[in-house]
Amino acid sequence: MGVSERKKREFAQREADILNCAIELFRTKHPSLVKMDDIAKHLEIGRGTIYLHFKSKDDLMARIQYEDYVRLRERLEKAFDEKTAIEMSRRAIRAYIDHCLGDKHMYVVAKQCGVNLNIENVSDDLRKLLTDERSNRLSLLEKIYKQAKNENLINSRGTYPNVAVAWGMIRGAVEVILDGHFQNEIKSEKAYLDTIEHVLFFGLFSGGSKGET
Repeated sequence: MGVSERKKREFAQREADILNCAIELFRTKHPSLVKMDDIAKHLEIGRGTIYLHFKSKDDLMARIQYEDYVRLRERLEKAFDEKTAIEMSRRAIRAYIDHCLGDKHMYVVAKQCGVNLNIENVSDDLRKLLTDERSNRLSLLEKIYKQAKNENLINSRGTYPNVAVAWGMIRGAVEVILDGHFQNEIKSEKAYLDTIEHVLFFGLFSGGSKGET
């Protein structure tokens, strides 16, 4: 291995170490309370070294959020292994819930990073990555919606109202678990997931019709 290649690998490894250290600190303290000095101290490197990789803490938090978004999209993409819109939707729902609840701490860290970062203080390249990744996720949801429409399962309220409402309901259902609501009442996670699907696909009341999401 040449000197140049070795330096590139060392640079990439140090960047990964910075990200992992920040995530671990954010797990125990709110991101707003963690300083770049804290990260540098834990890694026993100079603060200036961190700025070789991230121009600001906002840049660092944006990177954490972006990588979490990529992991989510990769899970959602597996929904297209299914043949019908209902099965695609069901798999996408489970993929999202698994992403959020499979590592609750990581989900919370990424969410807090997104809420607390100043997007104007994020590098242009990373800001574009975040924007493009959001578009990629929306595109996946649109494809599932269009498949359902082709199968005559969807109401006539339009793509974005339907997708936004469904996404909001699922995200809210996840937040219920993360926030600790109904801890004593929700005995079975499987039953809870089944209920989420039932409400989305059939409505809250028995008069709801299949496909009206």
